[in-house]
Amino acid sequence: MNTFRELLKSWEEKGAEAQDLVEVNVSIHRADLVKIKAFSEVYGLSESTITATLLTTSIKEAETAIPYVQGSEVIRVEEGESVYADAGKTPALVEAEHRIHKAMSGTD
Repeated sequence: MNTFRELLKSWEEKGAEAQDLVEVNVSIHRADLVKIKAFSEVYGLSESTITATLLTTSIKEAETAIPYVQGSEVIRVEEGESVYADAGKTPALVEAEHRIHKAMSGTD
């Protein structure tokens, strides 16, 4: 029976996920808090779970919304077509993420 195997795997995943969580203080509008509380009540999840998943989804959407700006540097050629480096905000965001992650991890 795989029931216990699946349960143990679920616990391991949740444990690993919990180790990666950090707590932050955020000020939000009262109307947004009302909506978070309502989602929490309707879906039977904690307010922190609702808030965290909304934030994660928003961050992913924001990242994909950053426009590609064609630079002048050709970084590779695909099927005979030049592919140009992104001169927009994405490269700076990626660099900042790596630098901040490294600083927060304490790795060099």
